[in-house]
Amino acid sequence: MNYPDQKARELRHKKQEMRKRQQEFLLSELAAEIDRSVPAYLTSNYDEEQDSKPNSQIKQRRRKILAAAQFTGIVITVVITVRIASWLATALIVGVIALIAYKSFFAEED
Repeated sequence: MNYPDQKARELRHKKQEMRKRQQEFLLSELAAEIDRSVPAYLTSNYDEEQDSKPNSQIKQRRRKILAAAQFTGIVITVVITVRIASWLATALIVGVIALIAYKSFFAEED
């Protein structure tokens, strides 16, 4: 009578072991995938001496001037675009009003 009970117990034990192995395998696979996906960036410590060199100060000033020039260029472009758009909108509105006035006052009725 113990024979079927023992067999069922062994079967459950084997299933548990199989699940455990499968979970361990999946976890190791996931860990390997994470290791592959994380890039290794080289970092360096901040060096004040290097920052105080004239070359680095010139580079910083150059970057600041370039950023200011880009910002100024973008602002000027936006202002010009808005002015042109407002002129076109004004011309369109005046044209539509003139067309309506012409049709209502000067057009011959059938």
